[in-house]
Amino acid sequence: MCRTAPIIALLGIALTVSLPRAQGQSTAPAAAKNCVGKANKAKIQAYVVLLRLRWDIYAKWKETGVWPDDPEANKALEGHSAYWAQQLKSGRAITAGAMNGDYWDNAAIIVFEAASPEEAETIMKNDPAVKAHVFQAQVRPFDVFWVTNKFQPGAEVCTEAQNPQPR
Repeated sequence: MCRTAPIIALLGIALTVSLPRAQGQSTAPAAAKNCVGKANKAKIQAYVVLLRLRWDIYAKWKETGVWPDDPEANKALEGHSAYWAQQLKSGRAITAGAMNGDYWDNAAIIVFEAASPEEAETIMKNDPAVKAHVFQAQVRPFDVFWVTNKFQPGAEVCTEAQNPQPR
């Protein structure tokens, strides 16, 4: 069963959704009624980093319901949040989210742009929480076929008759 993750960062560290930066991916001019649709004109070639909290930290947290007092891990997580906030500000990060609930893999994802697989790997490895081994991480190519424009001012959900989708 496929589940979607809410747009939150792991452990309550929130990142906001970023619409694609201007690389020919601007939205179409507003029609009489601005219906929810695609914000990007073309497929975005991106990467996804899959993050999992180190098992011993997760196990302590799950067992007690209290975040472990681990100053090094906490510092790394603060660095992680700041690092990806900077990637968002620079226009590189597209979206981020984490599983919300009690799932065995406690996974989170970040979708971002990079010029090459090597650059994507470097970006992932420079995450302070990955460097500190607080997160296990993998990076993979990820094609973004569409990003919603529903968060743009004036966008509203419209009926199919108002905004027909190609089949």
